[in-house]
Amino acid sequence: MTSYDAQTALDAIHHHQEQTRDAYVRHSSSLPYILVTALAVFSFSASVDLPNPWRTLTLLTVSGLMAGMLFVHQRRAPVRRKPSGAEWAFSLWVGGVVTVVLVAALIGARLLELPNPGMIAGAVAAIATLVARYATRPIMKAITRRNSNV
Repeated sequence: MTSYDAQTALDAIHHHQEQTRDAYVRHSSSLPYILVTALAVFSFSASVDLPNPWRTLTLLTVSGLMAGMLFVHQRRAPVRRKPSGAEWAFSLWVGGVVTVVLVAALIGARLLELPNPGMIAGAVAAIATLVARYATRPIMKAITRRNSNV
């Protein structure tokens, strides 16, 4: 094996690793899963405004929807890899920001005495979920590339 062959093989390995990382990030921020997540965030928050039997039914339905979505998301993943600590921390941070937006919108809607404050806060948080996933995609790609435990 010549040095040219070794370098070509190494370049091919790096290229395939980059393709794997891109597929991982693309799948984690795909539109159908983001829409289901935004719908779940909205439904959870809007259920606060419902009377008790409907609130419980809505929460159980949304919980089942999210569990099913997570199962399908994992089963259809083109790339299976263990997320790094930095990826977990960043995902939790994004979730925390969306939660803060939800709570702030709920408090604001109640202070302004708007009708159905849970629904309004849910709509704001669902939009924040959509924006956050697309805005943070390049950051997640950089974190994945930096950790590169493919």
